[in-house]
Amino acid sequence: MTMSPNTATILLVDDEELLRAGVQEMLEIQGYNVITAANGQHALECLDAQPIDLIITDLVMPKMNGIDFVQQLRQVRPDVPVIVVSGSTRNIMQRYGIDTIQVPGADASLPKPFKGVDLVAQVRQLLESRL
Repeated sequence: MTMSPNTATILLVDDEELLRAGVQEMLEIQGYNVITAANGQHALECLDAQPIDLIITDLVMPKMNGIDFVQQLRQVRPDVPVIVVSGSTRNIMQRYGIDTIQVPGADASLPKPFKGVDLVAQVRQLLESRL
C-alpha cells in the first residue's frame, strides 16, 4: 500500500522565508500538503493543530534551533520521520555547539543547497518506509 502524495502532510521548519516558499511550492507541485513554521517553537505548536506525516527542519534558527526542536519533538511524536537540512558554515555550527548535521533523532539529513529531486526522493523514501 502506498500513501497517496496528497494525503501526506509535511511540516517545513526554516527561518529563511524565500527558502521556505520555494520548498513549499516544490513539494506542493509533487502533491503534498505543506505547513510552514519559521522556528522550532512555532513548529511544536503546529504539531498540536493537525496530524503531520513528515518534518523537514533547518538546524540554525532563532528561538529554538533544529537540535532542540528534534529533541522536544521526539518526546511528543517519536514516530514522525524528520529530515534535517542545513547550509550553515562550520563557524555558525560551532557557535550553536553543532558539529554535524547528523542530529540525534533525525531520520535523514541534506546539506544546503540541495537539489529538489534529492529532497523529494528523501521525502518519498521516508513516507514509504512508514507504511
